[in-house]
Amino acid sequence: MNTKNFPLETRGEAVSREALVQAALQEITQNYREASLSNVAREYGVSLAYVSECVRAQTGRTYKELLQKHRMETAARLLRRSDMNIQQIISLVGYENTSYFYRLFHERYGLSPREYRLVRTGHGRASA
Repeated sequence: MNTKNFPLETRGEAVSREALVQAALQEITQNYREASLSNVAREYGVSLAYVSECVRAQTGRTYKELLQKHRMETAARLLRRSDMNIQQIISLVGYENTSYFYRLFHERYGLSPREYRLVRTGHGRASA
C-alpha cells in the first residue's frame, strides 16, 4: 500500500520537504488565527527547526513572515468588505497586541487600519 496519501502514518519514514511546506502553508490558510509551525512539526513527527528550514528554503520567507502576510491581507480584506470594528478584526486575525498590529499594518500599507478602510471603501477624502 502506498503511504504517500497518508502523511500521518509516515512517522519513521521520510516525509518530503514539499509535503511539510504544503502542510505549513495549509496551517496558515486554514488556522491563521492560532497557526503554529509546532503543530505541523508534531503532526509529521519532525523537529520544529527542520520544518522551519524547509519552509524558508522552499518559499524564501520564514513561517512567521508568511503567517504575518496572510493575517495582514485578511485584515485588509475585512476592513474593505465588512462592518466589523477594527478591534474585532485584530482579534479575528490572531493578534492580541493592538499596538503591534497597528505598527505592522502601517508598515505594510502605509496607512492606519482606519485610514485604509476610509480610502479603500470610498468613504473618505472627498475630492475638491
